[in-house]
Amino acid sequence: MMQKIKTVRTKEDCILSVVFQNGVIKEYDLKKIFSAFPQFELLAKDEMLYRLVRVDTGGYGLSWNDDLDLDAEEIWENGVEVGTIKDVELIDTVAIKLMEARSKAGMTQKQLAEATGIYQADISKIERGLANPSLSTLQRLADGLGMKLSFDFLKKDRL
Repeated sequence: MMQKIKTVRTKEDCILSVVFQNGVIKEYDLKKIFSAFPQFELLAKDEMLYRLVRVDTGGYGLSWNDDLDLDAEEIWENGVEVGTIKDVELIDTVAIKLMEARSKAGMTQKQLAEATGIYQADISKIERGLANPSLSTLQRLADGLGMKLSFDFLKKDRL
């Protein structure tokens, strides 16, 4: 399953700090792609442009302008894990769990929409962490996936 990017922060020396939706934090050194993709060298020369990095809609990558973008999968596969955020927001957890369940069921968003009567666009918003679904919506999704919905109250970890 492809991990989606939640936030990005620039660091010194062309290092990006990227937080993924599942709470994993990875650092990615842009310099290692300069030889294969020389257009990225511009980021080392133009600090203002470098700092303009943004997360693409849906969290599938990063971009600076129309010519410079980087896929989330590249960062996930080749970035260095430097930590995790323990308390991933509930809405992100729901997003991740729905994507995982849909993947296990072998269904597309369109197929799940047809099975549940929930608009595909709404399913997409839930999976991107942009919607706060009701319990009845979550139950309809679980039913459409042929799965059981469950949740738990867990004691918070002390830092």
